[in-house]
Amino acid sequence: MFQIRGRVHDRDGHPQSGASVYIVTSPVSIPDIAQMTGADGSFLLALPAPGEYVIGARSDAGSGRAQVVAQTSGEAEVAISLQPD
Repeated sequence: MFQIRGRVHDRDGHPQSGASVYIVTSPVSIPDIAQMTGADGSFLLALPAPGEYVIGARSDAGSGRAQVVAQTSGEAEVAISLQPD
C-alpha cells in the first residue's frame, strides 16, 4: 500500500490544525471520506491503488490541492498550501 504523509499550511506558512484533507480524484472508486489534520497540520493517507491522485485540503484559511502519483508501495510527502477562497 502507498502512503502520503503531508502537512497543510496557510499562505504564510502557519500549520493548519483541524483542516479537512480528502481525495478529490483517484484512479479507482473510493468512499468520500475526509481526515482532519493534527495540531502541527500533519496528515497521513493510505491510497488503495497505484495511479494519479489529487488530494484536497480545506480550512477557514482557504483551500488547496496537491497531485501525487502513487506506486504499488512506498510513501510520498506533500505540502498543501491553502489560499483564501
